Amino acid sequence: MATRTVLLSRVRRAAGQTTVEFAMVASVFLLLLFGIIEMGLAAYSYNTVCSAAREAVRYAIVHSPTGPNPATTSQIQQVVYNYAVDLNPKQLTVNVTWPADANLPSQQDAQVQVSYQYQLQVPFLSPVTLTLASTSQMLVSQ
Repeated sequence: MATRTVLLSRVRRAAGQTTVEFAMVASVFLLLLFGIIEMGLAAYSYNTVCSAAREAVRYAIVHSPTGPNPATTSQIQQVVYNYAVDLNPKQLTVNVTWPADANLPSQQDAQVQVSYQYQLQVPFLSPVTLTLASTSQMLVSQ
């Protein structure tokens, strides 16, 4: 009877030890998993910022100030907001400029700069803000 009690005691201790080990390993695994997911979302947001800048500059070169149907700065900014639907528009900053082309001084370029303040939120860590920025520049077609 005494050996059975000792054996049962060892099984209970082993079960308790397994539970503690699982809790430690699972917390590290979940932290790593959530970190990977968050970095994937940050990469997706950066890709969205780049695509929005590219599409806005394409719109700007077709609707330049010297063209037959010029666009305003707010219309070009609206193109960015239309392409960045998954991002918070309050965190977006859009600048539109018309610099002279370095290779063709008589021509203008359209340049769109987009930046986005992305909040990294990994569990158990303090939030970190990343600035995701993209600049796109093309020669005005008209």
